[in-house]
Amino acid sequence: MGELFKWPSFSPFVPYHVSAGQTVIRKFGGLLTCEFLPPPPGRSFMMRQSYRHNVEGPIPENLRKLIESDHRPDGPPMHFHQWQTEYFKVEEGICVVEVNGKQTMLTPDDEEISCKAGNIHRFFIHPDSRERMTVILSASDSGVDYQLDRVFFENWYGYWHDALLYQGGLDFIQTLCIHDAGDHYTPGPAWLPFRRLIGYWMCVVIGRWIGGLLGYKPFFREYTTDWDFAVAKMKANPWTRRLVNDSYANKKSWDEQVELSSRPKAQNADYELLVTDITEENRRKKANGVMNGHAKLPSGTATGVAVEVKENGEELRKRF
Repeated sequence: MGELFKWPSFSPFVPYHVSAGQTVIRKFGGLLTCEFLPPPPGRSFMMRQSYRHNVEGPIPENLRKLIESDHRPDGPPMHFHQWQTEYFKVEEGICVVEVNGKQTMLTPDDEEISCKAGNIHRFFIHPDSRERMTVILSASDSGVDYQLDRVFFENWYGYWHDALLYQGGLDFIQTLCIHDAGDHYTPGPAWLPFRRLIGYWMCVVIGRWIGGLLGYKPFFREYTTDWDFAVAKMKANPWTRRLVNDSYANKKSWDEQVELSSRPKAQNADYELLVTDITEENRRKKANGVMNGHAKLPSGTATGVAVEVKENGEELRKRF
């Protein structure tokens, strides 16, 4: 199910790729594809999500190793949402939705179903689904800062991709930090009493509190399309507020930078020489003896050629 944890690095994660600004994001070489759609009224997001069984053609060794392992991504890990109801409508293939230990197979012939807040669940592509499984996902809008929405999914799938392919597994603290920011909580083991309560507070204490103290943050500019929204979310949380930099809002556009760069060059007196291209400056001055204005080459040349040049050494005219 793609759940492969490794010992925490105790240091902030740095993304390996950039996917911000894309309506359609593809991870794991196309094994997972998400297309963000306009959410209907009362829902915080909507997306069309597809999982494939395999990736055809020559592929990198790290991806092939992941596909052939028990951790091949075929659906999200077991989780629950504290505040939101999630909705599923299958468009293609067979999707298995497991809620509180009970599995239901959904096909395009089935109506949309819901999973109420608090239910422990997961979904995945059925082995008998032909090439891929496609499902329309959405969730109720709870009105809280940290909930299932586009910001969360862009960052979770971006991190999931990079961690499994390039870091050998998920950092436990980073995973809980991102999950906590998306109303996406990992329950305790099935044998554990109060597994949902323990799972919730584990995400909050380890992911939000300890993670925040160690410098972990749930959202990354490289993955996030609406970065202003992500910054507002993190600034509202006292544990991540200090990790947010917002000077980016004052960055000039390229056209504005060009306008600022069109001003006359400042002079630096005796320091000026070392902020120029000395080689080009000397070549310019040595070009046929040119120093100021126009000059002519000596007339006693072998060819009898008279050349008139400008100050920058550019040849203007030749006479024989």
